[in-house]
Order: sequence, then structure tokens, then C-alpha cells
Amino acid sequence: MHINLSMYLHSSREVDVFSLNYMKLVRVLLKTVGAWPEDIMVGRPHRIQIYTVYLIFETSILIVGEFFFILNKFSQVSFFILGDVYIAMTLSFVTVYRAILPTLKRYGLIFKEFTDNVHLIHYKHKNEYSEALAKKIDKLSYYFSLFILGQMVSGVVSFNIPPSYNNYRKGAFRKVRPENITLQFSVHYMFPGFEQENNVIISTLINIFLSYICAFLICTLDLFLCLMVFQIIGHIKILEHSLKNFPTPQGKAERIGLRRESRLGTQTFIEVENAFNDDENETIRERIKACVQHHLFIVNFAENMSHFFGPLLVFNYMYHLISLSLLLMECLQGEPGAYTRYGPLTLMTLTQLMQLSVTFEIVGSESEKLKDEVYYVPWEYMSMSNQKSVGILLQRVQTPIHVTAMGVTDVGVQTMGRILKTTFSYFTLLQSLNV
Repeated sequence: MHINLSMYLHSSREVDVFSLNYMKLVRVLLKTVGAWPEDIMVGRPHRIQIYTVYLIFETSILIVGEFFFILNKFSQVSFFILGDVYIAMTLSFVTVYRAILPTLKRYGLIFKEFTDNVHLIHYKHKNEYSEALAKKIDKLSYYFSLFILGQMVSGVVSFNIPPSYNNYRKGAFRKVRPENITLQFSVHYMFPGFEQENNVIISTLINIFLSYICAFLICTLDLFLCLMVFQIIGHIKILEHSLKNFPTPQGKAERIGLRRESRLGTQTFIEVENAFNDDENETIRERIKACVQHHLFIVNFAENMSHFFGPLLVFNYMYHLISLSLLLMECLQGEPGAYTRYGPLTLMTLTQLMQLSVTFEIVGSESEKLKDEVYYVPWEYMSMSNQKSVGILLQRVQTPIHVTAMGVTDVGVQTMGRILKTTFSYFTLLQSLNV
């Protein structure tokens, strides 16, 4: 269902979403991980990019190599290394799923809907409030994009530098390698005829590339999700502003108050003498219609996001449940370089969980305010038909707008709290098993 708001919100000016610096950055980042919907954006038939297929294939092969490593070395390596492999494997599954998403036609359609219809750049000339709000959200989006970019780069660096430096100190990159040294790798895998210990330089370069794809693909799609949510919040604020500034009758509105005492206290009944005239009621009717359309537009886009990105959000929560407990274990193992390597990754994983949960929670909390704003519009001055329309709108806004994970649970702070509570329970269990 597509709600056309062009008569209500769109400016007559031609605007380009990608004239904004952070949208230029998003385009570059999406292209580097094969997630840019090139065909949809230029109006060509949907076609899967070769680079995207390569990333799916490569990460799938990596998962096979990680399974093969566990099967062959389960009893030979420490719990520390096994935990490392399990963390990398969960990240690999998340990466494969995220690499598959851009191959789906609906991904491109949602992206185009976002850039062509949802983004506030199309609505900033409606009034001064919309323009100021759009600028504020653009500024927030810009700094948030830089923050996510910093996360990506620091994630790749912190995950690869400690093991590479330790291997360098032990002489792993020399022509004649010292005997009986234990090598470290950022990603562990094994294939028939290929062991990382015998191919240190090649393995190190491959691991850097794998880490780059994983970090950039995960963080870039999270960035895209959050930017869409920022725009939804902006739309809710615009609708809230429209409701707050509903016109009142031009004539002097006199009220006669009738009061009576009851068991429950004083009740007041208001009779309106001067209400909206016919012309004003027609204007009000159009305003109510525009508000209903705007609310439907917001709900529709939020539902589209929930349906398409719901499985991704479920994968996210599953990853956080599994990996956070393992990461805490790795940090507390006391192995050399554990804090240096897993500390930043643990912090970034927690940050990712918090930034998605808090951002989506704001959507629900802001939409909660709409029912009060609808109730406080001057409905008592309206004609009976307009009052009925306000009643319908009031009924619609009773349910807050939420993005859900496959309809199972709302994405928000409460779900984050449950995940963290379960994570610490798993961590305690793992500690007791490893004593």
C-alpha cells in the first residue's frame, strides 16, 4: 500500500537526496560491500551484482572452513581459540545473510521509496518547522554516519593488528621461521591441503579482507536502517506539529459551561455557541484528511521495514545473545592480547545493540504522543462529519508505531534489556563450565 503525499508535503522544487554529504557517504559504503541497488536507482530491471554473489560465495566457503577447523582441532586447541572460532562463525552467518539482502528486489524498492518519498529533504519547504527539523536530522545523520564509519575502521584495525603484531614479534614473517612458536590469527579456518600456519602472509591478507567485508557490511546496513528510522521520527514530529497547530474558529468562540456535582467529583459540560463556519469546516476537513494520509504513510513505511528487515533484526538479536557471552569470556581468559583484541569488539557489539534499540525505541515513544495531540485538536468546534473523522484518526493513533523483528517482538529498549540479562546468564554458565 503506497500513500501519495505529494499534494500535502512535497515542494515543487527538484531536490537530490544525494546532494547531502552523509548520503554520498552511504552510497560509497554500500557500493564497497555490493549493497548499492544500482539497477533500481537508475530504473533498469532488477539484476544481481556479480560482486555481491562473490561475497556470498566467499563467506559461505569461510563458514565451511571454520566448521572444518572445529572438527579437526576441537581437542587440540584451547577454549580461548574455540571461542574465537565460534564468534567468527556467528559473524560469518550474519554477514552471509546481510550479503543476500541486496540481491532481493524488495530491498531496492524500499531503498528507492526512502530516497524518493520518505526522506525529509522533500518536505523541508513545507513550513519553517519542517525546514528546521530536516536540517537538525541531517546534521544528526551526518555525525552519526561519521561515528559508524569510525566504528567500521576501528573494528577492522583492532581485530587484525594484535594477532598480526604478535606473529611479527615471534618471527612468523621471516624467511626462516623460529621453531615451536604458536601463531595467532584474527579468523581461524582450515581446508584440505591448506593450513594457516603454513601460509601466514596469505592468511593474514585474507583475514584483513574478510574482516573488512564483515565490519563494513554489518555496520553499513545498520547505518542505513538507523537513517531510515531518523526520517520516520522526523515525519512523526511533523505530524505532531500539524496537530498542535490546528486552526481555531476565526469568530469569537463563546462557551457556556454547565456544571453539576456527582459522586466522582465535579463534571463540566461545554456547549459551543460559535463553531467553524462552512468554509472553515471544509478547510478543516482537508487538514484532517492530510493528517490521516500522513499517519498512514508513516505506518506503511514502518511496516514495510518490519516485514523486510525483520529477519535481519532477529539475526542481530541471535548474534548478540551468542557472541556477547563469548566475548566476555574471551576478555576474561587472561590470554596475551585478549583485552586489546576483544575489548573493542565487545564494546562495538554492545554499542550496535544499544544504538539500534534506542533509535527504534524513540519511534514508539514519539508516536505515543500523537494520541494526546489528536485529542487536543479543537474538535468541539467542528461539524459532526469532521468530528467523526477526528474520532477515526484518534482510533488509529492509539497503537504506537513500532518496527518489529518478524512480528515477534518490538525492537526497543525492553528487548535489549532482556538480551543483556540472558547474555549475563549465559556468561555465568560458560564460566562455570570452564572452571
